[in-house]
Amino acid sequence: MSEASKSHRADCHYAASRPLLIETTAFALYLFVWKLCMAATLARAPRLAEVGVLGSTYARLLAFTGLGYVLFWVARSYLPTQKYRKIAVALVLALCLVGSIGMMATRRIESLLLASCATVLALGYIGAGIHYDFSLASHGSEFFGRALGIGMGASSLLQYAVEVMAWTPVVFVVCVVLSLSAITWLVARPVNSRRLEQDPSAKQTPTVGGRSVVILVIAAVAMTFNYGLLDSVLVWKYASGEIISVGLSKIVYILSLPFAGVLFDLKKGNLRSLITVCVMFLIAVATPAAETDGWLGMATVMAGVYGAFYVMYLSASFMKIAPDTSRPEVIASVGRAVSCFVGAIGALTARPFFESCGMVATVGVSCLLSIGCLLVLLRDIAWGVVKGLGKDDVAFGGDLAQPSGPSRVEALSTYVEKLGLTAREAQVCSLLLSTDLGVQEIADELFISRRVAQRHIASIYEKAGVTTRIGLYRDFDVWFDETAN
Repeated sequence: MSEASKSHRADCHYAASRPLLIETTAFALYLFVWKLCMAATLARAPRLAEVGVLGSTYARLLAFTGLGYVLFWVARSYLPTQKYRKIAVALVLALCLVGSIGMMATRRIESLLLASCATVLALGYIGAGIHYDFSLASHGSEFFGRALGIGMGASSLLQYAVEVMAWTPVVFVVCVVLSLSAITWLVARPVNSRRLEQDPSAKQTPTVGGRSVVILVIAAVAMTFNYGLLDSVLVWKYASGEIISVGLSKIVYILSLPFAGVLFDLKKGNLRSLITVCVMFLIAVATPAAETDGWLGMATVMAGVYGAFYVMYLSASFMKIAPDTSRPEVIASVGRAVSCFVGAIGALTARPFFESCGMVATVGVSCLLSIGCLLVLLRDIAWGVVKGLGKDDVAFGGDLAQPSGPSRVEALSTYVEKLGLTAREAQVCSLLLSTDLGVQEIADELFISRRVAQRHIASIYEKAGVTTRIGLYRDFDVWFDETAN
């Protein structure tokens, strides 16, 4: 690696940050509580009614979770001030706590469903906010995939550990209360500078259009239906007693999440679509394997692997592009919302389809969905492969000698002169572009007050013609690429 590359990696603002660590922790805790509520409801429902209620119960829970995401989008659009949004969050937290207690206290199936749906509705609202915050905190980070994979893996591991070792109503309520308290404390931390500094009402010119979002939505629908086909077969096998335990599938799923995160970070995430579509074809193999007793264990393993890549792709793809769209607070959680609503439909239709049409038809539909997803993402896959084969900051076919230019650190001083910044503004601008320090941390670093630091930042944004820190990143990146070429 050249000295310029080392300098670029060491000083690039895409380093692991404390805000990203905070958001990863909050993300893991949110998923942990949601998974725990889903598992608790699905475990209690058959005891209060019958096994056949599982499909409709699962569908309801997914639908109400998706509805919670939609409510967050509506609140962000129509609640006028932060005061009203904080009141909405307080009401949602109260609903979640009351609902979780009701889930454990009731002995009637109707009351259980009501309490559970209210709880996951509130969790969907909370989850949409956390997706948005994570998207902002991780934007441009080279650790994006790994942070997401570790967060998801940790949540699944916690949920599995609680189920295996200490599953009681009291433990469930304590886990919910402690997790929600921790989430509330984490998201309010002032160090999370990107989330606090950015206002979705301050629109920038989007670099990702609606067509790209629609393509991802179509791919998400196909992936969700495809995964639902195999899931319905395995659920049917489990309900009939042919699968004694799903522990193996869960362990494989937990281990696969961080692994998927590592793969998603390869070549700056350009190969994410290609990797996911390749893994998607495992379903076509796993579905017929699930019908054979000798291969049933292998089918559950493949289901765990694909499930990890599937949920990672849905979350990562939308959160990755959200800050570059006109509605980041909505786009960040669209993938999860689509998986909830489509998954609810699949929970009601996949098993009857499998039982009535048979294995051949199920495998055929799975293959068609995989091929359709491949075709939808073909352009993105081709672009990712071309970008992935090239070297960092070098055009495709980069074996040819390229003119050497200044490093990003060296270019900062020139960029500061271009903007016409004062000496103090130049110091603030350098910290904004080369670190992930928040406003208060920048003020402490330069021994100035927070108000003075904010005044310098506002002046820098005005001179650069941007409104947010990400906008400043983009402006510097564009200028650096132009001068390097």
